[in-house]
Amino acid sequence: MLQFCRRKQKTMRSRACLAIFFLLASALAQAANSSSSKEEELRLAEHSRVEALVNSDVARLEKLLGDDLTYTHSTGIKESKAEFLHRIQSGELKYESMQHENGVSVRLYGNTGVLTGSSRVKVRAGGQTLNLHIRFTEVWVKRDRGPWQLVAWQATKIADE
Repeated sequence: MLQFCRRKQKTMRSRACLAIFFLLASALAQAANSSSSKEEELRLAEHSRVEALVNSDVARLEKLLGDDLTYTHSTGIKESKAEFLHRIQSGELKYESMQHENGVSVRLYGNTGVLTGSSRVKVRAGGQTLNLHIRFTEVWVKRDRGPWQLVAWQATKIADE
């Protein structure tokens, strides 16, 4: 009888260990899927932002840009969301094209994402057309289950090679 009880306890411990193992494995898999889905969401948000810039779609940009946006152009000019959107809406600033090169790096820190990369940009500003080669850093945040929003953009011209 004593051996039967010991075997039963051993079997129960083994089952409990297996259950814990599968729960942990499932949690880790969900965390990995969550991270990759957040990355995909960010990539889609960035693609949407670029499309909206090129199409001067201020309504879509309004949703994609955080109210606390700091937008620093490659010229060093810094604008708020309101200032940036006003220049686009008025036609003072017109993005004719923006092509990211060699992929965009995405790093996630909880509900914050940092995107870095380089782009070729054709923009008309103040009546002058500029063809720029830039490196950029973007910071996106996801607040209160809302959509990802861009809160910081910083661009730097790449020196002619």
